[in-house]
Amino acid sequence: MKKREKWGCTTTQLLTRFNPDVQRLCATNIDRCFTGDAPTLFEVRKAYSPATVDSWLDVQLSDLIMFCGVKGKDEFSTSVNALTAVIADNFGYLKLSELMLFFQQFKAGRYGRFYGSVDPMVITEALQSFLGFRAERLAAIDKANWLKEEQKRRAIRAEQERNGELMTAEEWREIKWLFNM
Repeated sequence: MKKREKWGCTTTQLLTRFNPDVQRLCATNIDRCFTGDAPTLFEVRKAYSPATVDSWLDVQLSDLIMFCGVKGKDEFSTSVNALTAVIADNFGYLKLSELMLFFQQFKAGRYGRFYGSVDPMVITEALQSFLGFRAERLAAIDKANWLKEEQKRRAIRAEQERNGELMTAEEWREIKWLFNM
């Protein structure tokens, strides 16, 4: 229930909060897309319903197709349900913000293009490529966080050394026998 309050009490509020217009914001805050607290597709499915996930994906995919201006939009609408199911089932651990970043990057030409008509395989293959980008970015974020924490630890240790709060090597030799019992 707390999650629904955070993301939107109703399905409509969730869909409004995470609408395609937010994709642009996601593209300008890439690290936040990965580290923020947006829900995953699995969390949306659990907190709302599978139909909510399908609706959200349908809106995002329709926006992508309209942007690309390809032929076969009508034919695609018949296979969109199958594609939303594939994305929800195979990429459900992705956050809505991550997926919106993916759709924005797809529009920017990062993950290929459609040739004449919409091909669901192009989208799922592009998602696979996005996962590589995601892994690299998450690793860089983790490394940056680790380095920040290491700097803090070193600063604390330096302060403790200046204040004489740490044991010297000689003091350690005198009491180390206590730890070897």
